[in-house]
Amino acid sequence: MTALTLPHVTAAIVAIYAFGFGIIAVLAMIPARRKDAMEFAKTLGTAVALIAMLTALFWLGETALLIALPAIVARISYEVVFVRFPSKQTALPLGLSAGALAFAAMVFEWGGLAVLGLFFIALARLIIGRRKAVASSLVFPILPACLLASGTVDPALAALLLATYLMVEIFDSFALFFGAMWGRTKAFPTLSPNKTVEGLLGGGFALLTLSLITAAFLDLPLLPTALTALFVGILAVVGDLAASRHKRIAGVKDYPQVLPRQGGLLDSLDSWIAAGAGITALHTVAQWW
Repeated sequence: MTALTLPHVTAAIVAIYAFGFGIIAVLAMIPARRKDAMEFAKTLGTAVALIAMLTALFWLGETALLIALPAIVARISYEVVFVRFPSKQTALPLGLSAGALAFAAMVFEWGGLAVLGLFFIALARLIIGRRKAVASSLVFPILPACLLASGTVDPALAALLLATYLMVEIFDSFALFFGAMWGRTKAFPTLSPNKTVEGLLGGGFALLTLSLITAAFLDLPLLPTALTALFVGILAVVGDLAASRHKRIAGVKDYPQVLPRQGGLLDSLDSWIAAGAGITALHTVAQWW
């Protein structure tokens, strides 16, 4: 039995995305589905660009991650604060503070991080002055994003967190595919009206199946792989709904755009933030035992 490594995850990324484009190519040969295939291809193309950038960061190592992850946390924090309180004078300092908090999570002990966390809360209360909104933004996405960032520089977690992103993308992509093809029943009509029960079930089945096939090919343990895939799939939905809740409260469709066809950075990373934070938290608890 082998341990999961970055080369393993990178090979799985290449294979699974090639499989995805293969499905699109087959779909494009069906006249009635050609338009859907073109839309899937455009969306998948943007997803490939994002996962390629993340993969490169993990390969470049700790220094690159220490630069990039705080910047990512700063951006997603800026987006959620800007949506809830549409003012750059409010969003910019809180976004930068969240980035600093993420950097602290990556390099400092938890005691120092707790002090910085209290400072962030005090700053947010001072600038915004709304306790409930500050708390909900901290609960998601700011603190989970900081927890995820701390896990990326842990050698024992790096490959798994990149694999978590891949699992999230598999789940989301196939949920979109099955939902567009056969979705009828709304899963969350208020928070996320485009999600269907059929899409979520299809995404979960695809994630579980591809995860087990990959684990068998890499000689990884099957039961932990299956449980991890289910855990990631559940948290992916939770993260997406939590991000959607902020948008619904604010009455907007997307966060401030960064990527074409994807909206804001939080629109693309919400599920990974929730799932990656969950994986990091489980790993941390396991280390205590």
